[in-house]
Amino acid sequence: MADIRRKPVRVREISLHARGILSRNPAVLAVTAGILSVVWVLGATWSVARGSGYSGDPAGGNPGVLVTAMLILTVLTVLACFRRRYPVWMYLLTLVGTVALALLLEDRVAAATPLYWFAIIVMAGRTIGSRLVLLTIVGMIADLWMTTRFRVTAVGESLTLAQVPAGELPEFLLAPVVNIMTSYVLMIAIGKVVQRYRWQTSASAAAIEQVHLNSEARISDAITEERQNMARELHDVAAHHLTGLLIQARSADKLFTSNPTQAKALLGGVIDHGDRALNSLRQTVGILRLGEVDPKYPQPMIADIPELVEGCRASIPSLELDLEDSFTELDSAVQLSSYRVVQEALSNILRHAPESSAKVTLRRERDSISVDITNIAGRVTPATDGQSLGISGMRERVTLLGGSLLAGPNDNGWTVKAVIPTAGQIIG
Repeated sequence: MADIRRKPVRVREISLHARGILSRNPAVLAVTAGILSVVWVLGATWSVARGSGYSGDPAGGNPGVLVTAMLILTVLTVLACFRRRYPVWMYLLTLVGTVALALLLEDRVAAATPLYWFAIIVMAGRTIGSRLVLLTIVGMIADLWMTTRFRVTAVGESLTLAQVPAGELPEFLLAPVVNIMTSYVLMIAIGKVVQRYRWQTSASAAAIEQVHLNSEARISDAITEERQNMARELHDVAAHHLTGLLIQARSADKLFTSNPTQAKALLGGVIDHGDRALNSLRQTVGILRLGEVDPKYPQPMIADIPELVEGCRASIPSLELDLEDSFTELDSAVQLSSYRVVQEALSNILRHAPESSAKVTLRRERDSISVDITNIAGRVTPATDGQSLGISGMRERVTLLGGSLLAGPNDNGWTVKAVIPTAGQIIG
């Protein structure tokens, strides 16, 4: 039973393999037709020599004639190898070679080799419209001339078209014309079937290529989006924790000699920021690697903001938090974005105005949440390159949820205000 099931698959594989060989090597069919033509000519001339009913004198019995016929077939086989690039010329030259072969062998039947029929199929499969009609007429006229040129009467005598009485001409031409037309219609039909198959194969290949390009484009877009997410997440984590860590480390260094107790407390904050940064980075890497949140490191929510503010008080002593109502029922995307906005705003305060006073306010409104971070500047340090990335990241997060973000100077410092819809629906 297993062998029976595998058989269709095996047959399909063999068929595809053979089709690939024929597609990559145009000489295979040409050489095959050439070999069959040699067999055909030798068989036809042998039959004539034995007197088995073929027309004409046994010219094929002459070795010189046979050698010349083989040379003609060799040339026609080489021409068939170039059928894809020059189908019309291949057809016309094959027609000329077939006429020459008929004159050489004095036999139209022997000259109508598989190469001749193959040329008709190729011409029909690679031409359309008026060119196809014109080439078909030329071929049929040439074939009719060969047929009537070596026509044999019932008593075995050769009879040319010029020797036929005018009254018997229609009867003389009827059978050859019907035979030639039937043969050409059949060959052209085969050529059109091949042409249709080739067009369908090309269309399928183009469709597959387009699907491949679309897939690559989607993959590229996904990679770009993932890189943006990575940059945003890593910036949010590193900018906050590492900035606080550096601020407290510098302060501890200054107080190490004059106030060892406070310096020790600041070093404790450094260790705490380092632990938080490590945990956050592990969480971020886990999300980016697995596409889901590691349960050991859950995403920060609004309920974690008091802990975030508390961790910054060592560097921003005058830091207030006004957290109204409960936000636990809000969508996690809304809570995460709110947390990241507060985190980035506090990071900017640590970076640019560490001695200023600041206030963080979160309020529930009718269908949105308002996040305000305001600071009154003390000593301001020059801006660094990370600020624009942080503001862009905050704005991108909020805009993605259909909200808005304003960040700019106020009368005495800097204000960040975000309004995020509580629905938490991502805008495509």
